[in-house]
Amino acid sequence: MPGPGAGGWIGVVNDRAPAAGTSRPPAPPAAPVAGARTLRRSALGAGLLFFPATAFVRIAAVATERGGRCLTYGGCGDVPGPLFQATLVVAGAAWLAALTTPGGAPPSRARWAALWTLIAAELFFLCLVMGHYTG
Repeated sequence: MPGPGAGGWIGVVNDRAPAAGTSRPPAPPAAPVAGARTLRRSALGAGLLFFPATAFVRIAAVATERGGRCLTYGGCGDVPGPLFQATLVVAGAAWLAALTTPGGAPPSRARWAALWTLIAAELFFLCLVMGHYTG
């Protein structure tokens, strides 16, 4: 003898309204938005891989003939120090902007732009390091 609906009792948990004076349990807290988590992980990965990438580029630059001469005899390429510093400041600010994404809301376009600015600033810095040693 099937119950209510065409499928029997399957899927019917409670078809009555709660009695007066009783309350339903609170809803579970919302899980963090997947986009915010992806943005934070990407920014953290890009920031933490910056130092190993800089070491790798420096070793690769010194391994060339011009880089070895630069290291041994001096006369490296002329890249102004303030340009190095400005690139690092931009990368640091973009890193903080991308990392401080709230977990409960989807990330804004500005946060994604901060991530891409971080990646671009890091790549530019690595090009400056390579240019300094290879002249």
